Amino acid sequence: MKLDKFIVALTISIFLIAGIFSFAYEYYAGLNIDFNLYGLVPAAFLGWATYDALGGGSKGVIEGILSNMSGVLWSIVIIIIWDYGFNGGLFGAFISVAIGAGAMVFQAHHNLLKFVPGTFIGASAFFALGANINGSTLWPTVLGLLTGIFLGLISEIFAKYLNNKTI
Repeated sequence: MKLDKFIVALTISIFLIAGIFSFAYEYYAGLNIDFNLYGLVPAAFLGWATYDALGGGSKGVIEGILSNMSGVLWSIVIIIIWDYGFNGGLFGAFISVAIGAGAMVFQAHHNLLKFVPGTFIGASAFFALGANINGSTLWPTVLGLLTGIFLGLISEIFAKYLNNKTI
């Protein structure tokens, strides 16, 4: 098996950045600061995956941010329709999720929102972190997704740097 030099550089880059990021989060969490970021790390890895799935670069940043954040917004719409339109009932779940999921796909008509998986990733992150329209869910979701996209960019830049060195 022949090793790909860039994949080795990317492996080292992600190894270091993911480890440092996770350590920094755990350190922050141990400080017991009132600003809750529980769930930030999984949301960040979802943002990072979005960035990589888009192929990285400026496309990964721009379309990643737009698709992830639109997913969070559609999730909020789903919760509002479900809670206020149907009082959280079972039929309301069907209607609200159908509307939201359909809208997430339909928005792909706009060129910058065409990465449907990124939209579903943003929505999934919001739902996985509690689906509450408050700071305890929104902040970790939004900050996590954004952090992940930028960690993806940093890991790519660092891997390119390493690749040009003597690996």
